[in-house]
Amino acid sequence: MPVLDFPTTITLYFVTNLCIAVMLAVAFSDSRAKGAWLWIAGMAAQLTAGPLFMLRGQIPNIASILLANLLFTASWTCYLASLDVFFGNRRSRLAYALPLLLALCIFTAWMDAARTRTIFANALYTVQCLMLAGVLLARRNQYRLRVIVIFALGYVLGAGACLLRGAAAYLSDNPSVNPFASGPVQTYSLLISAPSLIACTLGFVLLHRERSEAEIRRLADIDHLTGLANRRGFEAAFTDALARAAARNDWTSLALIDLDHFKTVNDRLGHAAGDVVLVELGRILIREVGAFGFVARIGGDEFCVVMAGTPPDRAAGLAENLRAAIACHDWESYGLPEPLTATIGVSSRRGSLDDSGADFLRLADMALLAAKDEARNCVRQAETAIDCPPGSRVS
Repeated sequence: MPVLDFPTTITLYFVTNLCIAVMLAVAFSDSRAKGAWLWIAGMAAQLTAGPLFMLRGQIPNIASILLANLLFTASWTCYLASLDVFFGNRRSRLAYALPLLLALCIFTAWMDAARTRTIFANALYTVQCLMLAGVLLARRNQYRLRVIVIFALGYVLGAGACLLRGAAAYLSDNPSVNPFASGPVQTYSLLISAPSLIACTLGFVLLHRERSEAEIRRLADIDHLTGLANRRGFEAAFTDALARAAARNDWTSLALIDLDHFKTVNDRLGHAAGDVVLVELGRILIREVGAFGFVARIGGDEFCVVMAGTPPDRAAGLAENLRAAIACHDWESYGLPEPLTATIGVSSRRGSLDDSGADFLRLADMALLAAKDEARNCVRQAETAIDCPPGSRVS
């Protein structure tokens, strides 16, 4: 195998990094790509360090050794910060500053002791790489495993390259050993570093693409006005609830909520005021339902609550609480001339493999229509009625 000298190695590494950094800067120019610019900044730090390493012996050591290695250390710190931003990890600032402080100590204390400096520096880089791999593997259950493995493998290979250089210096008897001297160590470290860089870049791109795809799917299920699930999101949650109920032979309840005379709000106050009312209603439902159900806006002024594991009597009680909360809310502060009320239809059934989501929804809708025909501002349960509260009938 041909032996690579250091200028050739660093040139290959520099050009590869430069090409990847430019492509990533273009690909992740969207500011919504969380942590992307920190990762690109890490690559930029390595790009800056490369020429300084190459000029070793031609420029003062404070630049070619101290500054270059501080930049190299900073690049791994930027990668860590990038992953923390992406995953939402909270970490003390000391965790980011500590590697730089250690590198500063290593390269000032052993500036003239090449062997010792090389051992400790590569030990530091190895730990940084393995820490990055650990951060990724900790999220293996939240993202596609193959993406996490590819990304983590890149950092494990990077740790291997650093470990190889450190081990070579440790086993050398030469106190002035040149870590960049031509030889097998230089060649093999490049052979390890090249796939490391490719794996890290590929993992980085795939992880961000997976996050983007998940965000697109999430937005497709969200009502843009209220932030609640839309009809599509409701159908997915409803289907999932029925499947779980069938597996456990448990109850599922459904409440359809329709605002009474909401059209008059739009006619008198305008659609902007109507939108404000719908947003506030969504907040009321989220607050009252809490962890007991899934809230969605399925069209216009019609909302729905899926209550998994909720039997009929409890579903009726929860629906009545929702009705009361809406009726008692301070709607006058939103410019409404009179209190806003809602009519609710409820259906419940114990899960079975023969359950039809469409029939289940139809029963709740029929209960809602019956309640609106009879009284409004009340709760009706499919095949069972709950008495309307006194004075709730609206002409």
